[in-house]
Amino acid sequence: MLDLKKVNYQPSPGLKPMKWLDRRLVFKGYSYPIKNLLLIAVVFLFIIFLIVFFLIAHQSNKANPDVALQKETKALTDRIGRFMELPLDEQPTLATVTDQEKLKGQNFFTHAQNGDKLLVYPKAKKAILYRPSTKKIVEVSNLISDESNQEQPPADINSNDEINLVN
Repeated sequence: MLDLKKVNYQPSPGLKPMKWLDRRLVFKGYSYPIKNLLLIAVVFLFIIFLIVFFLIAHQSNKANPDVALQKETKALTDRIGRFMELPLDEQPTLATVTDQEKLKGQNFFTHAQNGDKLLVYPKAKKAILYRPSTKKIVEVSNLISDESNQEQPPADINSNDEINLVN
């Protein structure tokens, strides 16, 4: 750590009066430039402001997980919508692959990895597997209906634990 030296600061009498920023603060025999102290204070206040801002944003996301889920769904549909046509008349259901080992026996999830996102459009009977890390669509499939014309969307879609898709 740097040692501070004692300075006996005496302005020369022939100079014009200094601006207030060019003045120095003398404390216990040490001289500190006021503009350096102000800069440190501004940076410190800015850091405090950023911390408070992000804490409030984090608390609002914690209090409203549906809003965060809707934002994530909107961001994914916007990103995927640049590459392929998506149904415009419905909002997709979003799920995240958390354990690829549970999905091994299903053809749709053969190339799935943990962290992949699954968008399911029940009315349009489409399922899209998207990998955010590479920003690529991994798999697209149609959902099939049983004989009673009821669609079979992935079971347990909201819990993100196990996703079953009929291919």
